[in-house]
Amino acid sequence: MKLVIIAAGLGSRLSSVSNGTPKLLMPILGTPLIKKLLSNCIDAEIDNIVVVTGYNNHIIEEYLNDLSTPVKINIAHNLDWKLANGVSALAAKEFISKGEEFMISMSDHFYNSELLKLIKSQNIENTIASVGADYKINEIHDIDDGMKLDIDENSHLINAMSKNLDTYNAIDCGIFKCKYSFFDYLIQAREEGNCSLSDACNLLIEENLMGSVDIKNYPWIDIDTPEALAFIEQNPEKYK
Repeated sequence: MKLVIIAAGLGSRLSSVSNGTPKLLMPILGTPLIKKLLSNCIDAEIDNIVVVTGYNNHIIEEYLNDLSTPVKINIAHNLDWKLANGVSALAAKEFISKGEEFMISMSDHFYNSELLKLIKSQNIENTIASVGADYKINEIHDIDDGMKLDIDENSHLINAMSKNLDTYNAIDCGIFKCKYSFFDYLIQAREEGNCSLSDACNLLIEENLMGSVDIKNYPWIDIDTPEALAFIEQNPEKYK
């Protein structure tokens, strides 16, 4: 199983505190995010990752090349890193074998290995992709920016996905498990214009092929703003 880590963006919302450091390399609770992600992979028995770089790719690639880890690290550079994150996911396609299931994670989402294990273990036989869904919507940090999900609680299929939903019952935690054919939907979305992961997911939703995984009480946070960074540093016990 390979994990694709999307790390191509500018990280402009964190620029006031990052001092130019890419989000993937920023220390969170004393450890660079990439080392936390690698630790999660080792615990979850994921021995191969694809890091998709873009802005400041040379800084990330130099850091990764110097790392000592049992996890094989492949680097895919997205020349169109200013576009949406689905374009970055497509950049990883060359590293995924045809017919292979794989996972996707945002580089700036902090979580523990148990959450990764849960989503990795998901059976996606009757879907093309599934995403971790947090039903604890009253506990979401910066819910306005969260990817909102309307989920059928019986089938666990997603009926709608958008940051602008008025009616929703969960938030996307940024970790996906996908079949290789997910790339076909990314390509279709790309042909129709810009391509976010949610654009491809919405194509799956139209065909009742987008699933979800209830992440229960496993903690996670999107570290996309100085406020989110301050929150996790002030509440480390929530993320152990």
